[in-house]
Amino acid sequence: MTSDERVSGKRGAGKRVDARRAGVGAPAAGGRAAGDRAVGDRVAGDRATGVGEGSVSAQVRATLSQPAARERTWRIGDFGGHPAMAVAQALSRLARDGAIVRVSKGVYAVKGSSPLRTRVYDTRGGGSASERAPLFPSGLLAFNELRMTFQNTPRPILATPAVSAPREVTDEGYRVITRRPAAWFALEKRDGAILEVLRQRAIHSQLEPEDTVRVITTALLEDGRLARLLEAAPSEPPRVRAMLGALIEQSRRARAAVPSGALDRLRESLGATSKYDFGRLGLISTGSRWRQRLPRPYA
Repeated sequence: MTSDERVSGKRGAGKRVDARRAGVGAPAAGGRAAGDRAVGDRVAGDRATGVGEGSVSAQVRATLSQPAARERTWRIGDFGGHPAMAVAQALSRLARDGAIVRVSKGVYAVKGSSPLRTRVYDTRGGGSASERAPLFPSGLLAFNELRMTFQNTPRPILATPAVSAPREVTDEGYRVITRRPAAWFALEKRDGAILEVLRQRAIHSQLEPEDTVRVITTALLEDGRLARLLEAAPSEPPRVRAMLGALIEQSRRARAAVPSGALDRLRESLGATSKYDFGRLGLISTGSRWRQRLPRPYA
């Protein structure tokens, strides 16, 4: 083979390589262009058919406005056929507007599903509505409910009179205290929050002791609450009964609202020689009449 033939062969090989490179690049560019056109067609189609965030929000709101919507909880997956992101934004917006309540992460209930209480059991989980147990705020959530603190916790705590915690709540990272007294089935959300605060001696309150007493007393005077709490009091720990009695007795309005003899029966249920630590409620003026243990002076 002569030198001219070798040079000619190298030139031919170079042309073939350039041709292959050009061939690879052209389809890729064409594919990207086709993909962009397809996305544009889908967006245009969604706009033409009314499938968008605005229409999804309207359909979610319409669905939750139905009377049957109050009998269950709702998740993003319950609105099939709509983009999950648009549904999530619609539910979040409704929760901010107060139309629905965020029970846990990704779980919502229509506000007013039961009087002043939100139940988190789903009817699809089995059992009738009467067999489903309520959940009450506990820990810092109870203090948040009464506006006594604005602290948050990475693992919120709830309480329930049920014998086991609902799976859908524990899966979301909540800790659930079970087997609260059966009398809690008749309580409302803030009723349980008050009892939880008393169980913890109001130690997480960020208010001054006088303001802590005032906030709890004001909550006790809300319509019908004293009657429900006095009904549940016999099943509470003695310290809770003592603090509840002291709070009621130190308020003239609260004393006038309870039946005659109710405070005497509550006082008689306490141990004759027992003393109870009232924690942040130690400044209650009637504490000594309810077996309050006085704080020890500093040495």
